[in-house]
Amino acid sequence: MNRNADESETGEGLDASKNNEDRYYITALARGLEVLACFRSADKGLTNHQIAERCGLPKSTVTRITYTLTRLGYLVQETGGRYMLGTATLGLGSAMLARLDIRQLARPMMQELADFSGTTVSIAMRDRLSMIYVEVCRSTAALSLSLQVGSRMPLAISAIGRAYLVKASEQERKDILSRALELDEMAFTAMKDGLERGLRDYAQFGCTTSFGEWQKDVNGIAVGFFPIGGSQLMSINCGGPSSSVSTEFLLNEVRPRLIEIASRLES
Repeated sequence: MNRNADESETGEGLDASKNNEDRYYITALARGLEVLACFRSADKGLTNHQIAERCGLPKSTVTRITYTLTRLGYLVQETGGRYMLGTATLGLGSAMLARLDIRQLARPMMQELADFSGTTVSIAMRDRLSMIYVEVCRSTAALSLSLQVGSRMPLAISAIGRAYLVKASEQERKDILSRALELDEMAFTAMKDGLERGLRDYAQFGCTTSFGEWQKDVNGIAVGFFPIGGSQLMSINCGGPSSSVSTEFLLNEVRPRLIEIASRLES
């Protein structure tokens, strides 16, 4: 049997070489999960070609994966051949959120801060090179940010991402930087700069900042914390449009309140 052809068909060529120290690594499963993870809340549906570009996989491989995931209910195919996440993924996400007791504890404090500041207050967890919101409280202010549970924020240039980087262990930071380098040199440089900026902010303010860096008209600050009874690092942020939420207000009025909330969620 032609070994190269066999590896190409099973998808265990390059991937297996990367994981040759872990004989339990299942490449096909990993690829299927990567396909599910590439969907974003703003997507109106993705074609096999778009999925292949996001995941860095051959289109023929993606076609087999999306067919399988559709049969299992994790994807649904719409008119025009585009795929959306199916209801089977909702069960996984709901089970995960239900396990996060910290959300119930944090929500009243988050809402109080959101109402006081006229901002959006959120808690997020890391997924690869981004942060995913798992709880969001917003004020009734017309200009508060319209972010939802499931929204993603970049690790490198958002306050909530930088807060995570600052609190992460040295090993996790190395893993994150290594993953960024796999993308390209620019991603690695941005991640390294984001970490250094976060460390400087923490030393000066006790929180991380992002003033017009994630989006030019948005200001935000954040704090990382380990929730009570849990070992999985999270971050909590507070932000809003720069037209109504100034850097001075965030640092002088909001910062001590946000730090206190993080401390209460951690101790």
